[in-house]
Amino acid sequence: MLSAFYIFSSRGDVLLKEKYRDDIPEEYVNSVISSVLKNKSGSNSPCVVTLSKREIPTLVVIQFLDSFYSLLRNFCGGATEDHITKNLLLVYELLTECVDNGFMKTTNTEQIRHTVYADPVVTKSNPKYEVKKPGPVRFGMEKVLVPNSAAERPLVKSRSQQVIKTAEVFVDVFEKLTAHFNKEGQIQIFHLYGCIQLKSFIAHSHQLLVSLEDNLRQETFKGLYFDHCEFDACVDYKNFEKNRSFIARPSQGEIKAMSYCLESPVLLPFRLTANIQGSEQNRDCDLILKLNCNLPIDVEALNISLHIPVSSATRNIMQQFSKFQNSAEFIRKERKIIWRLKKLPGQEEVIAKFKLIEALQVPANYLEMGPVSLEFEASNTTCSGLRIRNIKAEDPSGKPILIQKWVRYVTVAQSYVFQI
Repeated sequence: MLSAFYIFSSRGDVLLKEKYRDDIPEEYVNSVISSVLKNKSGSNSPCVVTLSKREIPTLVVIQFLDSFYSLLRNFCGGATEDHITKNLLLVYELLTECVDNGFMKTTNTEQIRHTVYADPVVTKSNPKYEVKKPGPVRFGMEKVLVPNSAAERPLVKSRSQQVIKTAEVFVDVFEKLTAHFNKEGQIQIFHLYGCIQLKSFIAHSHQLLVSLEDNLRQETFKGLYFDHCEFDACVDYKNFEKNRSFIARPSQGEIKAMSYCLESPVLLPFRLTANIQGSEQNRDCDLILKLNCNLPIDVEALNISLHIPVSSATRNIMQQFSKFQNSAEFIRKERKIIWRLKKLPGQEEVIAKFKLIEALQVPANYLEMGPVSLEFEASNTTCSGLRIRNIKAEDPSGKPILIQKWVRYVTVAQSYVFQI
């Protein structure tokens, strides 16, 4: 039984509040919000918090919050602060249907959509999009593109539009990578978590046949699928081991059709080598970092940032880079350098040279260098090698349905650390 439900912004402003019991003081709520904001990552997305004095299984609450987040994306077109503030009435209706006097109920999109009457307000982040066809058409083959925000729109635009005319399916393959390297560059910890996420805009009952590429190494398949693999309840995966395909019968909205883990190293997107050179004339030192991108040559890594701890005695830095579109910031209070790159193409490298002023006061200052943590995002690639080969839609009788399908691949770093 929940005592309260809160949604607040990244600044701590309460966007939505619903109290079911008066058994939690307001001072405690404020301390919880402050603690969440303090330990929150750099994302500006809103936070959803539930409070209860009664003992509730943690996994049940996490699953409920994850399902409610999917509801916000399905009905409001997204879950940003802008989406929530412009659709407060709709969010309150969703919360009322999901929680009854503190008791968590259903979060099924198909059941709730018939009891919600508020119309969603379309925000600037999900406008109408146009399909683009880059380059000339050859041999009848063409590649069409839509912006990344194309799937970020409500399932039903208004109460009068209960039937969606556009039959579209968006497939997202997300992978989060954890890799820790020692000073010699050898990998010590590796963990890859991935999921195949489906968002269907097909109005009537249907089933989707999703086929994966079968040109991967057999040992990669065994580690990726057979050791740690889970499917959603609406997925039939009895033929998955035979032909690497599964059948999903999703309702309209977003589902996590398949999730998987990989414990053995495969494609490692980045390698970092470091060299620390002291000076005999003064207490300065040179920190030279070489970052190699091992992604395919047609893939770019974006929004790259390296957090580099330095000696506590460092007063200032001087910087030099081998490529443009690089920047560095020295935060003395946190004794670290943040090196940022807008992008780095695959199979290329970049070198950064930092002169640390007055960094080596005593020999122990060497021990304060590192470890370096790397953040990045890579589109149109997966470190596991998983690729979607084909997606087909059928009605309950087995008749094919003509659909427009969009596939996106995204790989991000969850914890990518180098000892130097």
